[in-house]
Amino acid sequence: MRMLLTSNGIHEGPTLDALRGLLGKPIAEARTVVLLDAMLPFPGDKTVMLRNIEQYRALGWAEVDVLTLFSGPRSLVESRLRAADVVFGYGGSNHWLAHAWRESGLAPVLREVLDEQVYVGTSAGSMVFSSLHEAAVEALDDHEEVELLQLDSVGPVFPLFDWFVVTHLGAPYFPHATDEWAAATAARLGGPAWFLSDGSALVVRDPAAEPEVVSDGHWLRFDASGALIEAAPAPIGG
Repeated sequence: MRMLLTSNGIHEGPTLDALRGLLGKPIAEARTVVLLDAMLPFPGDKTVMLRNIEQYRALGWAEVDVLTLFSGPRSLVESRLRAADVVFGYGGSNHWLAHAWRESGLAPVLREVLDEQVYVGTSAGSMVFSSLHEAAVEALDDHEEVELLQLDSVGPVFPLFDWFVVTHLGAPYFPHATDEWAAATAARLGGPAWFLSDGSALVVRDPAAEPEVVSDGHWLRFDASGALIEAAPAPIGG
């Protein structure tokens, strides 16, 4: 298994180094497919999404495919997923993304992809594999989002981990995402949790083992009781 669960994509530094290590060959010789399902249910301007995808494309891939899990017949979507060296799950709603994998019937394909290819998640794309997925609705106060998406139930694509990852810690566009907020959220979650800044990510090679954190920023790790057990220093001025 080769997974890189990022907060805000791949950037020069630890996250790019981790991707290169997982890929095992030059990016210029690798094909990637970008999944947009998590973002597309939301109305409004998509300039940031397009900018982020362009930054990802600019890493120098041999081929960049873009699709949703409902882009066409299941067999065609499956073939495009399997053709990629790296499957990239873009951010948005983790609840909708998990729903899309299940409802499309492609969740079993993703399970095989995780064994054979590299999976990179950003934000929501990193959050869809936890047994704590449903509990996170209450902990993160996602009720309005679930209602907007008209989801009768929520859950992971499949539960790989007993820990949960929360992204964008300290991001200026999420001013509520402070260390104090993280501590309160972890206490409500009822399970282990990682809170990652946008310069941080988790590398997963074995879902039964602890992930490896790669970071040039700030991150926090809480145990199941909500106690802080590990942290990277906040950046100067953070």
